[in-house]
Amino acid sequence: MEIDDPYHELGLTAEATDAEVKAAWRRLTARWHPDRNASPQALSRIQRINRALEEIRGSRERKDADEAPPAAEPDDEDVVEHAISLSLEEAAAGCVRSVQGSIARTCALCTGSGLALKPTTCAQCGGQGRVKQSLWFPWLAQAVACEACGGQGSTHAACSCCGGSGEGSPLRYKGRIRIPAGVRDGHVLRARVRLQGEDGRQALDVRVSLAAHAFMALEPDGTVKVDVPVDGFAWVAGSWIEVPTPYGLRQMRLQRGALNYRMRGEGFPAALAGPRADCLVTVLPLFPPEWSKRQAALLDELVASNTGDGSGEAGARAQAWARTLAAWQARRAKAD
Repeated sequence: MEIDDPYHELGLTAEATDAEVKAAWRRLTARWHPDRNASPQALSRIQRINRALEEIRGSRERKDADEAPPAAEPDDEDVVEHAISLSLEEAAAGCVRSVQGSIARTCALCTGSGLALKPTTCAQCGGQGRVKQSLWFPWLAQAVACEACGGQGSTHAACSCCGGSGEGSPLRYKGRIRIPAGVRDGHVLRARVRLQGEDGRQALDVRVSLAAHAFMALEPDGTVKVDVPVDGFAWVAGSWIEVPTPYGLRQMRLQRGALNYRMRGEGFPAALAGPRADCLVTVLPLFPPEWSKRQAALLDELVASNTGDGSGEAGARAQAWARTLAAWQARRAKAD
């Protein structure tokens, strides 16, 4: 469903605030909801109203995203991996996500060794590299390699900058990235974010994972399947119900006897930013295991109003059938 001007659809201008957009949407949905409006255009109108809200929100999120200007990225560019988890709804419609993290760096002074650059004279052997053994009889002691310096005569103190860890201060990054509609589990997106306290930007490989959904199932072709429990009497009556899709609630009219429905274009994009697949809805009519007295009385009254008095097509057919059975029984009795 294409909408030329989503703001016009809600009776607004592009300068409307978020609060004004939400208020207009509430007002129009209250007016055009099929349960409150018997007009044949109600369903189409409510769908356009909902789609207009989605497009306005999506355009404002994309505008807020902190996107770097496109630039050629050399193959040897330093890239950091960053993982994010998305809901099915976020991945289907696209979204803007904030990312932040830190990058470990080696100490610039010791280049990661954790040791001071210049050696110092070993205090244990005085720089000789060898010490005499400590024995009861000193004249028998021999010179051995100094354990403190390994016989080198000098040692390296811990780096004064990193304290011996070999690590420098982590480089922190932060930014907002736009996730295109239709990303799948395992997709890797290239993005660039600002470095805090540094000039330039950091390249990120953002790996996407989709969280398991509570009641929607995504098929490889983009079809979304959902099972919806409904009141059995509402199913028989052909009432309107609200069905969850990746893009919000949609109105759908039940058909007596039908359990499976197809909502066109309400599934997952078949490819990145591509057309949407369909949403397959299976309704599960709920009936009581046993009728209560009140329910049984209401059903008897419904039966009587349908075929009891012979009026209407159903009543006429029921009475005709009763006459046919009576004649059949009469012929059998006469034959006996």
